[in-house]
Amino acid sequence: MTLALLAPCYGNPDTRKRFHETIEGSIAFTREPYRSLLSEADLTKLEELHPSGEAHFWGAIPRHDKPMERLRSGGVVLFVGEKKIKATGEIGHLFRNGPLADLLWNQHANDSSFTNVYSVLNVRLTDYPITDLWGIEGFTAGDYVYGQRVVEEPRSGRLITAFDINPGTAEAELSAKLNATADLVGLGIRVIPVERTHVDVVWHRIAERQTAYERVEARLVAHYRAFRSDVEMRSFVTPSGKRADLYYRDDADVVVIEAKSLATHGKVREAVAQLLDYAADSPDAVTRLMALFPERPGADGVALLHRLGIDCVHRNADNLFTTEPAPDERRRYMHPVWRGR
Repeated sequence: MTLALLAPCYGNPDTRKRFHETIEGSIAFTREPYRSLLSEADLTKLEELHPSGEAHFWGAIPRHDKPMERLRSGGVVLFVGEKKIKATGEIGHLFRNGPLADLLWNQHANDSSFTNVYSVLNVRLTDYPITDLWGIEGFTAGDYVYGQRVVEEPRSGRLITAFDINPGTAEAELSAKLNATADLVGLGIRVIPVERTHVDVVWHRIAERQTAYERVEARLVAHYRAFRSDVEMRSFVTPSGKRADLYYRDDADVVVIEAKSLATHGKVREAVAQLLDYAADSPDAVTRLMALFPERPGADGVALLHRLGIDCVHRNADNLFTTEPAPDERRRYMHPVWRGR
């Protein structure tokens, strides 16, 4: 479950200054005077998430201790102020450090330090009106978010979809889970990508800095191939040079499968577009399309897939795979579309 945090950021001149310095700007935490205020454990974790040695930071005062304890790396944060969503990002490392917070932001006007500190990944400066938040199911018109607020599913999922946030840390955590459970399900493998150019760590330059995260898709494809060892799975390349993740045929079907690293609605839409693209160039007339996820998408995502005749395949609580097939009539209806007729 991905939690979201609504964080006020622009309520007064002091808060605006902090936002400019540590969200729009970044902090070189490996250098003094910051380095000496960090424990070795916190420094190690920050360097893992922010290998450039620089990071964006935000915080919360002690009365928000309990809500902040619920958050985890990979959650999303939306910075709210001036009746706008000023930025979005992903929570990196959370820790408590009053001296560092005081150095970063000075003391709060009420003499309470921002003892809860967290780094922020994938910061994206935005200018969405607050009314966009009010228009999401579960949120209230006139709510200007005057205090830190943790948002749970299903509302957090709606936020992620509405503001197009794709948490990269969540991908890394899912990748670690897939590796950790490989032996438990008797696979005896780590990564056997169909596309040999897949790598375990991909570096993305985001906001002039480097962020590392492990790719889930190659592991997911490898695990599904092992799970379905009863069929020989291959791949194919389209005339435009795009490679389908998996392709196979058996006595009943010709199948094309696309794997996605997250089960967000945005990733569901990506899977749909790619599957429809691949289907027209399938070596044999495709009869079944499948979208493969590391966990079950939301109900709206599954409904979208089924509406287009696409099966949803996802890992279940037993670290195996569950298939939720699209209705037969929808699949048959879509066959001419898939085949470009």
